Amino acid sequence: MSAAPSFGIESAAKAGLGKSVVVKGHLLSGEDLTIDGEVEGTIEVLDHRLTIAASGSIRADVDARDIEIWGCIEGKLEAANQVHIRKGARFVGEIHAVGLVIEEGGYIRGSIDLSRHPAPEDGSSMDSHRNISRVEPIRQLSEAVLRS
Repeated sequence: MSAAPSFGIESAAKAGLGKSVVVKGHLLSGEDLTIDGEVEGTIEVLDHRLTIAASGSIRADVDARDIEIWGCIEGKLEAANQVHIRKGARFVGEIHAVGLVIEEGGYIRGSIDLSRHPAPEDGSSMDSHRNISRVEPIRQLSEAVLRS
């Protein structure tokens, strides 16, 4: 028996939580994640993209490479790259990111910090809960942005 044809399409690692899924607690993903359901707690998608679908409803602190919001989210967002708030999205809370894109029709209420500071040279973390290996890519990206 032969394998199904691939049609030349490569699938990247992606995970999803359906509309009827409710998560309470700590959610950790090692691949891009799309949330259509509800999450309350913390979400870590450190080296990947987090997408909150239009039906998604989140009350969580989030740490991800990129965050794209189509639905509703309340909490603290930490993005190594950018946060995108799409038309019809609703965000309430704090944003700490290198960049922020808010489409017309997107709602935001809270504080925004678009500055990223390099880690101290002695290797200690600026925040005691974050280790240096997670801060290094942010520092490199910030330096590249400042040079351009």
